[in-house]
Amino acid sequence: MTTLPEVRRLVFVSSCFNEAGNVRDLHRRCRAVHQQIVQHHQGAEPLAFAMVIADNCSTDGTLAALEQLAAEDSAVLVLANASNYGPEASVANALTHTRDSDLVVVLASDLQDPPELTLTLLQELWQAPGCDGVLAVKSHSTGSAPLRLCRRLYYLALGYSSRLHLVPSGFHGFGLYRQHALAEALELWRSTGWSLRLCLINGCQSTRSIRYRQAERSWGRTSYQGLGYPKEALMALLSADSTGSRLAFLLGSAGLLAASGVGLFLLINWLSGNSGYERGVPTVMALVLGSFAVQMLMIALLSLQVEELKLAGRLRPRVRHRIIGRQT
Repeated sequence: MTTLPEVRRLVFVSSCFNEAGNVRDLHRRCRAVHQQIVQHHQGAEPLAFAMVIADNCSTDGTLAALEQLAAEDSAVLVLANASNYGPEASVANALTHTRDSDLVVVLASDLQDPPELTLTLLQELWQAPGCDGVLAVKSHSTGSAPLRLCRRLYYLALGYSSRLHLVPSGFHGFGLYRQHALAEALELWRSTGWSLRLCLINGCQSTRSIRYRQAERSWGRTSYQGLGYPKEALMALLSADSTGSRLAFLLGSAGLLAASGVGLFLLINWLSGNSGYERGVPTVMALVLGSFAVQMLMIALLSLQVEELKLAGRLRPRVRHRIIGRQT
């Protein structure tokens, strides 16, 4: 790495909820990796540092810690959300405050996404002309074995829930993005019901990916407790652009095969003279099964219309927030 072509500002974006024990360390590590990047590019145009971090109405002193950071470092912009809008809506809103930044790193505030990986992300970006996003994909996640298995199955399902770019297994949004790719992603976020990670994937025209091992959480606990994780996973799958049509097609195909198989069995049994059915019963049963198969196919066709309606967009809640620090 010797040059920084056409880059003037690098901004780190994150959202937090009850991360009072992590946010100061997150800022320190982001500052440190920025300094390493500057040292690697001595002689090039200075690369400015910025950080946008949104607080999702924390109850543990996180906002106070962020307010102190903003007072100490003028490059830090804090968004104090009026309510807990969830991590995706909060991050999407935070990204709207990065329009003057050339490159944006999106990462979690719990330190499980290592800020130091930014160096590698930058290297991958420079090595691929035309690349507008480098995705950080988890090769190993934390948690118990059953939880890791559920995550793997979820990512597998999510990867096949889109008819556009597939979501890599283990990708949750952590990565480095050019500003024009984020503009496309935010437009998709506003106009569709897709999850943010799906918007980020499809906002990029050309991506590369690197794999990393997720760090253990050293302080606090995840927001997805109890039914929170399956609820979030279900919403992400249902909001994808092709989940409905693919599920309906699967059910329709299975219903057609089942009806055809049962109908064929009844026909063979009746022709062999071993059915014992009263006259007219096989005909009625065949009509009922045929009707069932047709209904399954109709559901599959109607799902395509539902999919088009979903692509037309739906209303999202507006994130109301109070700005602390200088506008980035």
